[in-house]
Amino acid sequence: MSDDKEILVELLREVLGDEKLHYEHRGQISFDCPECDEDRHKGNLEVNYFSHVYKCWSCSDENGTHGPLGKLFDKYGNKKQKKVYNILQPEENKPREKKLPKLRLPDNFTLFRDSNPRYPVYQQAYSYLKNRGITDDIIEKYGIGFCDKGNHFGRIVIPSYDKEGELNYYIARSWDPHTKAKYKNPEAEKDKIIFNENLIDWDKDIFLVEGAFDSVFLPNSIPMLGKHMSDLLFETLYEKATGNITICLDSDAWGDSVKLYHNLNGGGLYGRVKIIKITGDSDVADLRGDINDYYYEMR
Repeated sequence: MSDDKEILVELLREVLGDEKLHYEHRGQISFDCPECDEDRHKGNLEVNYFSHVYKCWSCSDENGTHGPLGKLFDKYGNKKQKKVYNILQPEENKPREKKLPKLRLPDNFTLFRDSNPRYPVYQQAYSYLKNRGITDDIIEKYGIGFCDKGNHFGRIVIPSYDKEGELNYYIARSWDPHTKAKYKNPEAEKDKIIFNENLIDWDKDIFLVEGAFDSVFLPNSIPMLGKHMSDLLFETLYEKATGNITICLDSDAWGDSVKLYHNLNGGGLYGRVKIIKITGDSDVADLRGDINDYYYEMR
């Protein structure tokens, strides 16, 4: 390997840990996916450092874990690692300003209040939400709807709006338990938005959760759309948040919760960051009663 490629491989190890497989003659190297592996060590995320691309063969459609290698470093690397990669990457791979078309909700998106409760697809969608503990008030507050035909048929849609009230993202989740792709989300760059920013009161206590479905169960909560926080959200919390910030991730993400706690608990946020530890098979929807009973004392 050339010196640049050796440096790049070491950089990948810094960000993703030890590799599972490595074929130097092809420039192909695999790692555990930071989004979906959950300590199973499957090595589903493959990088080709000759072509400067990556893809997780398990969750690329659901979590957008694919594309140019610069995207991987933007999402999981620190500032120093990003700067090193910017020097190493080929000139033609360096990002150029790309104007995305204006985001729209999926065709055939329908609000529950605008549909007939006797309609079979309405009943399927509504039953799915009820089984997840989602009430009529939640459906109304978050503008939750569904698609009864088209490319997003059979999916619950939770839209997100920015502080100006403009659509900036949406979650489209299938209610069919046998579907191969649970989510069919837009191509929009989720690291450059704050989900449901229009509903956040920065002067009140804020909860940080993983997904949009988690966020509906806690007041003034922000879904990170994964286990890792974007630079935009990190900077905005430091700039705008005046209350406490509580981290409440799923039980399988305790290590990520602790890491996020230490990253946030400094500077102007010191002493205002709290953490909830969810155990077993429970999730955010299972929290009941006084939320203070679930706080974990960090040492």
